[in-house]
Amino acid sequence: MHPPALGDLLMSSLDRIRAAIVLLMLGITGAAGCVEGSGSNSVRLRGKVTEYVPGSAAEGLPIAEVLVCQFASNNCALTNDNGDYALLLLMNREVEISYVKDGFGPVLVARRSGVDDFAGDAKLATNADLLDFAALLDTPYPPAGTGYLSMTAYRGPISDGTTIAGVAYSLTGSNGRAYYLDDSGAPDTSLTETQAPGKGGFVEIAPVTVNLQVSGPVANCTSKESWGAAATNTFKLPIRAGFGTQSKLSCE
Repeated sequence: MHPPALGDLLMSSLDRIRAAIVLLMLGITGAAGCVEGSGSNSVRLRGKVTEYVPGSAAEGLPIAEVLVCQFASNNCALTNDNGDYALLLLMNREVEISYVKDGFGPVLVARRSGVDDFAGDAKLATNADLLDFAALLDTPYPPAGTGYLSMTAYRGPISDGTTIAGVAYSLTGSNGRAYYLDDSGAPDTSLTETQAPGKGGFVEIAPVTVNLQVSGPVANCTSKESWGAAATNTFKLPIRAGFGTQSKLSCE
């Protein structure tokens, strides 16, 4: 095994310094030098961060220099020019992954690490788009000490892109104002279930861990972007102040 080249060592050091500077700016702290993925008990989370395009199912442009972290730690990575990142995590853990980039709304995704490397993408919406979205819901942006949750329900594999209308979401463990996207893709708090886009969520949620329950014309829902919960079609999700938690469901 050859020792790393000096250039690689310098770039690695620069990346850690840049990540530490951004963390300090965000007020996120962690144990000094605490990097999860050292040793044989680690797995690698790989993913791509792209820009959310309102009203479109197409993939947006990749976003470079997104700070991807195990939430509230200094175990971080930066996306490259293609929006790609890799982050080492300990095996078999419930982890929260945060995605932060100036000019975009910060995102949080719940994941469960296993014993193998795994994938995890994220989409970031611009602050301008989120301001427009919040105005339609009459809710403050950035959130005032609360978080928000966005969900999408798919029929079968998420990669097929077939969303489900008629799914209702409910929260236990916290309160929040529910909304669903109408057929045009606009958020509407008067709706009681998903429409054609299959999307909905909650705003103004206290920063706690919540259980999201799914009901309607679905069965055996699963999600790689949540933690396990005791009840069927129920998913445990972290809500943090200022962050939008994202999750997708695959249902029968």
